[in-house]
Amino acid sequence: MGHHHHNHELESKVYYDHIAQRFNHSWDGFLSQFFKKEIVKKLQWKKTDSILDVGCANGTLLSMLHETRDFNGFGLDISPEMIKIAQQNHPDFNFQVGSAQALPYENQQFDLVICSASFHHFPNPLTFLEEAKRVLKDNGRLVIAEIRIPLYDVRTIYNRYITAKSKEGDVKVYGQHELIKLFEASDFDIVIHHNHYQIQYYELKKLR
Repeated sequence: MGHHHHNHELESKVYYDHIAQRFNHSWDGFLSQFFKKEIVKKLQWKKTDSILDVGCANGTLLSMLHETRDFNGFGLDISPEMIKIAQQNHPDFNFQVGSAQALPYENQQFDLVICSASFHHFPNPLTFLEEAKRVLKDNGRLVIAEIRIPLYDVRTIYNRYITAKSKEGDVKVYGQHELIKLFEASDFDIVIHHNHYQIQYYELKKLR
C-alpha cells in the first residue's frame, strides 16, 4: 500500500542519472560493492555462458566477473547516464537502457541473469521474474542478491520510511519468506540460498 504516488522506474532513472558520474564514490556505490563481491565469490559459470546483469549501473559487476574468465556479457539499466558510462568503461560488453519489467531480449537468450541489489526497485517483482524466466535458457539460472533486514519490526519501519520519503525508486525491502514465496509463485526452484550479514543470496533454476 501507499505506492500510488510513486513512479518507481522514473524515480530510479532520475536519481541514478543524477549520481551516475560519481556513483563509485556515492553511498549507493559503496554499499553495492558488498553485493557484487558476494556474487563474484559464490557464482560458478562456464566460459561460453552469456550473462545478463539487470540493474547493471556502470557495469562494474560484469567487469569483476570478467577478471575470472571470459563470457558474453550484457547489461541493462533504467538510467541512460549509467549506461553511457558503462559503455565507455567496458566496451567489450553489450549495454542497453531499458526496464526490468520488459527485458529487451530474445526468448532463451541467457545462461545467467543476475540481479544485484536492484530487485527492491522493481514495481512488479512477479513481472520481472516472468521476464527473467522468458530470457533464460532451459537450464539457465537467475541469481539474486538482495538486502537482508532479518528483524520484521525493523524492516517494517524501514519500508514505511521508503514509502513516505524515498526518492530513489526503492519499492521495499523483502523478507526471506516473501522472496521465497515470489520465487515459488514464478516456478523457480531455489538451488542455492545463503545469508551473509546484510545480504541474502539466491540462485534459482527455472522449472519448465
